[in-house]
Amino acid sequence: MHIGERIKMLRKERKMTQEDLANILKVAPTAVSAWESGRNKPLMDKLSMMSACFEIPLSHLIEGAPNIRNAPGMEFLNEKNVRLIGVYGNIPAGEPNFTNEYIEAYMPTLNSMLKTNKEYFFLRVNGNSMNKEFSDGSLILVEKTTYVDKGKIGVVLVNDHDATVKKVNIADENITLTPCSTDPFYEEKTYNIKNDRVRILGKVVQAIKIYD
Repeated sequence: MHIGERIKMLRKERKMTQEDLANILKVAPTAVSAWESGRNKPLMDKLSMMSACFEIPLSHLIEGAPNIRNAPGMEFLNEKNVRLIGVYGNIPAGEPNFTNEYIEAYMPTLNSMLKTNKEYFFLRVNGNSMNKEFSDGSLILVEKTTYVDKGKIGVVLVNDHDATVKKVNIADENITLTPCSTDPFYEEKTYNIKNDRVRILGKVVQAIKIYD
């Protein structure tokens, strides 16, 4: 049974029409039809919303894992314990405003892994300058902040257009960005924070790595 068939089964069990489900998910009924027929697949934010709507674990919806209710340690995804975090393929140039137009998807993240008073975004890693930590295509969870402790990994905007992920070291008015790569092409670089218009956008707090 593919994921679309499970969506159809769960929808019918709750006596919902495709239009009913579409209204809840804020999509067109044709999108629900495409999912159920297997012509398309829902994005992660819609899967999370269906998990909450159907009151089932996300793993049951995606993979068909057993739907065990009230099992010890079972954590259901819903609006109370999960926050949907935007995933960016790149950081917008200039004044980063992290608007929805740059978001490629949403990743459901447990609130227990986040600070209630902080904002977050996911960033897709491009390139191999940090491949000792995470490979090309991995997702990193970034806490928005303008300060990163020495030696920690941050997302930094250089010259208002070049966003990079590196280990950060600030001394006086200079900032040194250090790669963690197996490729010697990537070298440590030092910038003057003011003259080179360098800004810290956040610190990396979690990584979803891709392994070969």
